[in-house]
Amino acid sequence: MKGWLKVSAILVMAGLSCQEAQLGYKFEKQPQITKSLLIGLDIFDHSTVWASGTDATVIRTLDGGSTWQSWQHQEDSLQFRDIHAISADDAIVMSAGPGRLSQIWKLRSDSSWRHCYTMDNPRGFLDAIAFWDDKRGLAYGDAIDRKPFILKTKDGGLTWSRLDPGLMPDAGEGEGGFAASGTCIATQSSGRAWIGTGAGGNARVLYTPDFGESWFSYDTPMIKGEAAGITSIRFLDDHRGLIAGGDLALDSLYTPNIAFTSDGGQRWSLASQPITRGAFYGSAFQQIGKQIVSIVCGPNGADISLDQGRSWTNLTHEEYWTASIYPNGTGWLMGRNGNMAKIIFSNFEENR
Repeated sequence: MKGWLKVSAILVMAGLSCQEAQLGYKFEKQPQITKSLLIGLDIFDHSTVWASGTDATVIRTLDGGSTWQSWQHQEDSLQFRDIHAISADDAIVMSAGPGRLSQIWKLRSDSSWRHCYTMDNPRGFLDAIAFWDDKRGLAYGDAIDRKPFILKTKDGGLTWSRLDPGLMPDAGEGEGGFAASGTCIATQSSGRAWIGTGAGGNARVLYTPDFGESWFSYDTPMIKGEAAGITSIRFLDDHRGLIAGGDLALDSLYTPNIAFTSDGGQRWSLASQPITRGAFYGSAFQQIGKQIVSIVCGPNGADISLDQGRSWTNLTHEEYWTASIYPNGTGWLMGRNGNMAKIIFSNFEENR
């Protein structure tokens, strides 16, 4: 899809009359850098993007996508399903899989790898990582012994330890996460974090207001099932959030699979029906100037909304697993066979 698209949205502001704002965007398919499935994605700044995927693959650009560098871990069976950019030169990478295949590594741009964690429980399975700041972060995995499995780091990802299961609400039967985009955890610098769960008939949000010291559980209207639930959760701030997901077994149907919150995740309202059918694996939720942009993506394509889910426009029918938008007006989608696309937004007013 080439050229600039103009989409109108109505912004309702407290105490003010409605006003019309326009945001343009250009969706640009990028050259193939790798044939691996790209799943993890982190935009560090306006020009630096890290991504990771199957075949123990990591890629990075320092110039907004004009050129890329790639790395492969020596254990090439690892599936790097999430990545966190520490800087332009360093990243924390998480692999997903049963037991010891769930690992966390630190990669430096000089091609050195530092081992940080390996799952020691054969029933364990890591799904995602996320950080509050340069030191503190979380990793989430499928429940063990009917308790959520959550790791915490206090040293930038170099060491990890499990949070006390006694602090957690009980897990549902078969409850866990989906390692489908590295986005089933969302954090805010205030110490808040939200985890979207699924599988086994579960689809709820686990919430901490204090860097993991205490935890609460919120129900959602997301479709539930053995292979259904929340795959992706995003928050703009302490209050406004988005969840996406669906039933991975219903790839040609519309289901309740996108919802928004304005109260920190306690209550969720379903979005209108998107264009793309089936489950979504990833999402992006960002404020660009005065406009809020939502993107959902999955095996059947990607849709965009500029009015918080009241209406949707299709971006592509190609398979994309993960998406992210940087506040400067640049977004990325990545997925199957190294698929990469860049979205450039324009014609927006900066907040003043």
